[in-house]
Amino acid sequence: MNVRCFICLGILLGCFQPLYAQAPPWKFSVPEGDSSVTFGFLAQPQYEWLENEAATDGADNLFFRRIRFIAGGKINSKLSFFVESDNPNAGKKAPNGERINDFFLQDAFVTYSFRPEFQLDGGMLMLPVSRNGAQSAATLLPVDYGAYTFVASDTTRSKVGRDYGLQARGYISRHFEYRLGVYRGNRNHDGDFPYRYMARFVYYPLEAETGYFYSGMNHGQKKIIAIGATIDRQGSYSANSVDFFLDHPVNDGDAVTFQTGFTRYDGGHSFTTLPTQNDWLVEGSYYFRKIRLSPFVQYSSRDLTDPASLDDSRVLGGVAFWIQKHRINIKAGYGKLLKDNSPDRSQFVVQSQFFYY
Repeated sequence: MNVRCFICLGILLGCFQPLYAQAPPWKFSVPEGDSSVTFGFLAQPQYEWLENEAATDGADNLFFRRIRFIAGGKINSKLSFFVESDNPNAGKKAPNGERINDFFLQDAFVTYSFRPEFQLDGGMLMLPVSRNGAQSAATLLPVDYGAYTFVASDTTRSKVGRDYGLQARGYISRHFEYRLGVYRGNRNHDGDFPYRYMARFVYYPLEAETGYFYSGMNHGQKKIIAIGATIDRQGSYSANSVDFFLDHPVNDGDAVTFQTGFTRYDGGHSFTTLPTQNDWLVEGSYYFRKIRLSPFVQYSSRDLTDPASLDDSRVLGGVAFWIQKHRINIKAGYGKLLKDNSPDRSQFVVQSQFFYY
């Protein structure tokens, strides 16, 4: 069976998976005293149609947006671990005509929890430059992250927003969160070049999110209001962000979800390839519990401070069918890619998800 047939089959299975099938068939736990290990995976078959830069013609692609194999567990009551591989855009046709196949280790870290107020994470960590950038890809509200969420990854040599480092994390009085970290960053300099460091603080008026990854939506099962801010530094490079997240149940089990974030990047003298810019993300949806549907909209923009540079933005609207919430779902969206002095381009995306962990 070729890749295209396999992806089409995956999308169809997502549509017709029995709604009553709740047990994950490929999830294994091996407990031994206080120790345990769990295996799982994330697969996101995707169809995409995108207009070319001249907006005169379009090309379609069938591929896996993500294929991830996951392992995590506990060594004892305080020490836990998490390991995850990824093969993003597997099978997608690149501009040179070749199919993308880039398999790598994406997350690998251990956590020692002294108490809820003080935990240490060490390894290849997801950087909390913004709330959206620290969300789990398995719980996103729309089809994908914001278009500019990881815009500094190449410059800072972080792999899709990940870097090697040590992070302290804690939750105080169930309303305050802090994350303080030191990371390798882009060390392609002399030995005196500083490491990258980051600080994030979040206030939760209602209930706090205490997991390593943030969520994109919770289908009316939690009451979350989060007001966050992050500072990110290495040499003269800086990123400063503020964000707001609302995820709250409303009438009869429905839920409303809204997120907005602003990040200002400045490469400074350290990273001159990263232009100074102001990036925005806004997304929201309303979840209809009885029919398991969520219409959603996402808007991302990048405003470069250099008057000679061309700004761009993206808007995507669509609907998500939550067959089994984040375990099995299918999303479809239509969007526009906008850039100064260029024709507007159209995009159509259909993505299904299978998440067992």
